Parts: sequence; structure tokens; C-alpha cells
Amino acid sequence: MAPVPGMFDVFLKHTAAAAIGFFIVAFSTIVFAGYFSAREVDSKKLVPKKKSNLETIAAVPGRFDVFLNHRGPDVKQNFVAHLHEALQEAGCRPFLDKKSLEKGQDGQEKIYEALGCASVHVAIFSEHYADSDYCLDELCAMLKSEKLIIPVFYDVSPSDLRCEDPDGPYTKALKIHGRRSASEVKKWKDALRMAAKLNGFKLDDYNGDEVELKITIVSKVRDHLRASQLPLVPPYQVGLKETSKELIETLNRMEKDVGILSLVGMGGIGKTTLAKEIYYSFEKNHMFVKKSILMNVRENPILDLQKQLARDLFREDVRNVGEFNKCFTRGMDCKVLIVIDDVDQKGQFDQLIPDINKLCLGSRVIITSRDSNVVNNIMKNGNCKYQRHEVALLNTIDSRYLFNWHAFHSIDAIDGFQKLAEKVADACCGLPLALEVIGCFLFDKRGDCALESTWPQTIKALIERKNILDKLMISYDGLSLEERMMFLDIACFMIGQREHIAMQIFESCKFDYEGPAPSFSSLKDKCLVKLDENRQIVMHDLLRDMGRQVVKNESHKMEKGTPSHLWDPEMVQRVLQNKEVVRGLSTFGVGRGDINATNVAENYIGMNRLHFLLLDGDNVKGDFSTWSRELSWLQWRNSDLLALPLELNLQKLAVLDLTSNKQLMQIWPNDLEITYKDLRTLILSNYISII
Repeated sequence: MAPVPGMFDVFLKHTAAAAIGFFIVAFSTIVFAGYFSAREVDSKKLVPKKKSNLETIAAVPGRFDVFLNHRGPDVKQNFVAHLHEALQEAGCRPFLDKKSLEKGQDGQEKIYEALGCASVHVAIFSEHYADSDYCLDELCAMLKSEKLIIPVFYDVSPSDLRCEDPDGPYTKALKIHGRRSASEVKKWKDALRMAAKLNGFKLDDYNGDEVELKITIVSKVRDHLRASQLPLVPPYQVGLKETSKELIETLNRMEKDVGILSLVGMGGIGKTTLAKEIYYSFEKNHMFVKKSILMNVRENPILDLQKQLARDLFREDVRNVGEFNKCFTRGMDCKVLIVIDDVDQKGQFDQLIPDINKLCLGSRVIITSRDSNVVNNIMKNGNCKYQRHEVALLNTIDSRYLFNWHAFHSIDAIDGFQKLAEKVADACCGLPLALEVIGCFLFDKRGDCALESTWPQTIKALIERKNILDKLMISYDGLSLEERMMFLDIACFMIGQREHIAMQIFESCKFDYEGPAPSFSSLKDKCLVKLDENRQIVMHDLLRDMGRQVVKNESHKMEKGTPSHLWDPEMVQRVLQNKEVVRGLSTFGVGRGDINATNVAENYIGMNRLHFLLLDGDNVKGDFSTWSRELSWLQWRNSDLLALPLELNLQKLAVLDLTSNKQLMQIWPNDLEITYKDLRTLILSNYISII
């Protein structure tokens, strides 16, 4: 059997799998992506022998945004399995019965929970669909919900659903059902007729090409989810609509030319928010067939951004820069809309848009940057229309409105706080991020004590602190010790991490976190961290910089001057060479090669409090026996690893990420006694084979 891209060709020995109650699911217990060679996988090499805490995640309301209604025997093992994986890779959260259920749950109850919380329902009508009363009942529930239903006619036609052919599969199935309940059959017939009227996709229209059909469905689902999800632009932004309207008119005046708009200004002033508002306005009006929004370019690997752009614009999966450039060389087939956020080097733009002239006429690109010189250099050789917009600070009235919204959830301050609120807002100097963070900080401080001390002290501190990071520190200073630790952990290592994986890591750090959920909730309430539409952790780059500055400042007070969190490549090299003690360490960005300090296992000896270790791209060799036993999160991606080192003691490990280790043959050696009782998530993405 040849390997099929996008298909899970993994076979676990049923006895071992049953013994430990273990399922392979995306981003829960074990994450597999890409495809495996079609050979049996020895479960002993993948799974701990002793029962661990690894569990699949239950189907809960809000966790799934796409519901796949289908007849299992017809399509589950091929088309639906591939569609399910493609939706996941596109950032969606599809529900597929057994793959999304926890062992021991009431399946029907959880299926209907998932159906209720999903924003999109995909109904795959196949030959034997109507044989199943479960499928028909789900269809009735989907129609009743009045949410978007995307019909897919897989080797059947709408006329089959209308039972026009007396010998058709649906006609025969309903006749059989009719022997039991006439009222039920009438309800199902009505539902099928309604579904037949909906605009959908027919496999016949794609000449039987399931891949093209799958791509089209995923694109339709993504477009709807982006438009229907809670907007990423908060509804209480002031002065945003007027500015975005003016800039949209400016872009429209560029007519058929390729148009570039740059939004320039200091950090925290609202460039990204404005870019999103323009993007979603265009998206709402369906002005562009293909579009892409690339966030936080300065912090993300360029190849990851290129992969996203290729998926969004070309519907292709690229593996390297060469394949991406080939996509661009072929040119576009329609006008596109692209947002490139937080550019600080011309080379970043050039790698994402190798040739502006390859963009189709009528395309629009929106760039945000703190540095106007970078944008000017980008546009030197651009054969297109260009407009630069300097994003201004908020005026006094808008500043007070925005602050009041965050501090009181109203545009007006409550009685007794009006004058104080005006002074706080004015001291934030018109910077939206400061108004938001300080407003959230003061939201629950309304008693007499707060009126007499907290608010006046905050005003005094804001006036004295001229630097924006110093102003933002007021909110950090008000955190509990546990909240401070979590804020620093996120700022240094966990931006972009999925919420449930981050919580697993925090929960395993039992000495530091008595209850991480309340602390995380508090950070969200104070607007210090947020979750995006995929429930990944996001943090404004100024808040990230503030957190990292706190770590640096604290290290200066220590005798050896060692930061508790290490992310800076130069500092990583120095600390490894001096064998100093840290809490978390990322080697990303440290120069590669076998002679580097990051590749010597003995250099990690002595880090007894090390909880987070990110070894992306490193081929570490040597003695692992004395590595920290406090590790909660080990991320070891893109290495030449063949198997985990035998000597590693990972008793407290909660998350193990071995993504893109192309030579990995097994995780644990045969018959090794594994007792990782805290292991919750094992991520194995982009593999060729495991034997």
C-alpha cells in the first residue's frame, strides 16, 4: 500500500492500545501530521507501558467549530478522514465522532453538544447516507440550528435527496424506515428536500477529483469562520471606523493598479488593530477571492509565514523557500488582499513578496511597521501605487472614552471617579495599549480605599514614568507572585502556544503554580494576555518586551547575573558555557553546528530548576543522566534525533514535542519501563516513518 498524503497510515496493535485506553487525535493526546509509511507501528515504541494521565479531550461546547455529518461506512476511511485532517491543518477545529470523543463518554450526547457549538455544518451525502437514522436526525438538528450547512454530494445528486427516482438509494432507504415510523420518515424527507435546495458541492463537478473538492470545502469553511467568529477587532475601539473608512477609500482610488498601504507608528498605537479593521471590511464585502493576514512578522520564522501565504493564496503546501518562490513565479490568477504585520526589515517583505509585479492587478497589500525607513526602502523598486499613513495618538476625548470602557465598561466613569479617570487617561498620553492595560488594571478597584490610594498612586506613577514600558509596569506590579511567574513564562516562551498545552505545562509545575487556571484567567482579565480565534496565546509585543525586560532587570540583582528565562541566543551561549542555573531555556537563533555549546549535553548539567527546554534544530550528544528532573516541557524539533536518549529522566514531563525529526525511528526503545505519569501531550508532526 502506497502512502497517501494527508492520511494517517498508523496501526497500533489492538491489544496494547486497548490496555491503556489510548487514542491518536490531533492536538490532544498525540499529534500526527503528514503521513507515515504503511507498516505496522509497534505500540511499545510509542506508548508508555504503565497507564499514564494521557487522555483525549472531551467534546465540550465551544471546542469545535465544524461538524462533519456523514455515513461512516461510505466515506469515513477516505474522503472524510482527509477532509478532517485538511480542516485541522487550516486552523479549524472539526468534530469527527470517534476521533473527537473521550473514552467512556455518552457518544450521542457529546455528538449533539458538538453539533450545537459548531458554526459550520458539512453534510456529506453519499449513497447509503439515508440508511442511517443517526445521519438523518443530525441533519434535522442542523437545519433547526439555522447555522451554515455546506452540502457535499458524494456520488449522489440533489435529485436523489428529493427521491425523484423510485429505485434511487434514498427512496429505498426511506421506504425501509417507513415500516417503523411514518412521522419520522416525513420529517426526514422534508429535511432532505430542504438540504437538496442548498448550494453545495458535487464530486461530479470536479471530475471525481477528491483533492480539489476537499480544497474548495476547506476554503469555504475558513472564509465563513473568519467572517462569523467573534471579531479580532474589539467593538469598543474609538476613532477606528472613521480612519479605516478614509484609508479604504484611498485604497479603492488606486483602482486596477496594485496598491500598497503602510501604517507607521510607535508600538502600542494601534497599527495592527487598524490593519485588521481594513482587512475585515474588505472581507465582509467579498472584494477579494484570496486573502491572507500574516501577524507579528518580526517574531515568526519566515518559512512558517511563507507556508501560510502559500496555503492562503495558492492552495498549496510548500516545504521550503524554493517551492514558495516557484509559486510566486507562476503568478496569481486573481487579485489578492495581504496584510503583513510588524515588519522591521526590508528582507522580511522581500521574502514574503519576492516580486510585487507578480501580484494580479487590483491586489492590495497592507504593511504595518514602527520604522518608516524600512517601508520607504521596501517601496523603492515597487511598480505600484503607494500610500503611507502615520497612525496618530488618540486625542483627549477618545482617550477618555477608551479608558472608561476598560475601567468601567462604559464610556462614562462611575460617580466619584470622574476626575480621577480623566487624570489617568490623560497620563496615558493617548496610547491605546496603555489605556487598555491600565484600565483593566483598575477595573475592580472601586472601593473607598482604592479611591483614596490606588487611583491617586497610579496617576502619580503614570506621570513620573515617561517611558511606555515603565507605564505598563504598573499593571505588572499589581500581580500576585504566581501571576507574575506565569506572565514571564508566557512572555519568554509561550506566545503562540495553544491554551490547553500551556495549561498542561503550568499544571505540571506544582511547586510554582497551586492553581494555574485562576492566574491565567486573571492575566486575561487584565488584558496582559489574550487568546486568538484558534485559542493560541497572544501578547502585545510591548508587553512581551516589558516581561523580558523584567527578567533582565532581575538577573542584574542576582550574584551571578543569570536570567531565570533564557531566549536570547547570546545569553544562551554564555550561560551554557558558565553552567549557570535557569528556569527556562530556548536555543532558537543560536548559531548551528556540532561545535556549538548547545549541542553538548554536559553543558546542561547543573540546571536543576530547568522546567522548559526548547532545543529546536540542535543535535545534542553526550551524557543526559544528570539533566534536570523538573522538566515539564521538552520541545526538540528539526533535529537528527533517532530516539530519545536512554538516560533522560523525565518523570515530571507534561508536554513532549518532537515535530519534524525526520530521522526519528522510535521514541522509546523496546521494553523500556516508562513511568512518565505526568505526560499529557505528545506531538509528532511532519514524519516520514516510525518503525
